Amino acid sequence: MLKRYGESSTGETICRDILIPSDMPLHNLHYAIQKLYGWQNSHLRSFRLPEEVYQKLTRGTVKGWVNLVGILFQPPSESEEDVFWDDNYTKGNINAWLKRKYVGPYFYGGKLEYPEIAKRDVQRLMDKFKMIDVKEPFKDYLARAEKDGDKEIKTLRKAPLIELTLEEMDSSILIEGGTRELLERLEVSKVLASKDEMIDEDRLFPVTRELIYKYDFGDNWTITITKEKDCKDLLRNGFVSREEIACANDIVLNKHMPVCIHKNGVFLFDDVGGLSGFADFLGDIYESEDREKRNMLRTWSKSLGWSEKKIAYKKIL
Repeated sequence: MLKRYGESSTGETICRDILIPSDMPLHNLHYAIQKLYGWQNSHLRSFRLPEEVYQKLTRGTVKGWVNLVGILFQPPSESEEDVFWDDNYTKGNINAWLKRKYVGPYFYGGKLEYPEIAKRDVQRLMDKFKMIDVKEPFKDYLARAEKDGDKEIKTLRKAPLIELTLEEMDSSILIEGGTRELLERLEVSKVLASKDEMIDEDRLFPVTRELIYKYDFGDNWTITITKEKDCKDLLRNGFVSREEIACANDIVLNKHMPVCIHKNGVFLFDDVGGLSGFADFLGDIYESEDREKRNMLRTWSKSLGWSEKKIAYKKIL
């Protein structure tokens, strides 16, 4: 359905190519992503590293994670009020509001992501759990409970929190925001290396060739973000012209805002059930013989900002 009705060339993904200002933080990229895909900033989100990069940087240990809190990772107490420090939409045109968020100049207006504050926050967590009951991994508990019917989670040992592995900490205490969320004040260009760029292990930044953006943990939208050093592939495939790239560059530099230079796939919308749910939605509105159902789905999707109207990629942002 994505290929037939969703304008996806593969039928499996929907993607965008954009140029962004060199100083754009992850926080502001979030708002651009919302506009690029048709969402309305109505659910939780996070930026994360690929699992193998996360494990390598932290060495899979609490100590390794603690050392990077305030430098790369969010502190454990970063509350919704702090993460969403500028989420002040109340009414009016949501697209105009989003645009004000992804157009520069950029600044961080929260508190907990400053290194010294983040370090104090994570140290309070370590001080609170100078000694902790280390619980068995939940997957081990489920396997054991299914096998012998034992419903009690086992305590394996006692140890200081700082000496645990991340898996042991996850099994033993609950950290509301988890340990994987990246600081949103970080600039995209600082964190993300291009596909063929060398990553120096003796330097922290850049840390990865891929970023993972998660949105709406129910629908579980997942966007893999990569960086190209140039637009040769888009030019070679005829998706964009040199004149269009030059024009986009001028807008990025002079208006301090991102520009979409290619899109593959139609807009999405919130609460549709992820990509598979969206594919089912397309099938229903275009192929269902139930006229009442088609009309109901169109009315519902329109209330969430979705439209069948074609919008040129140049005008998305």
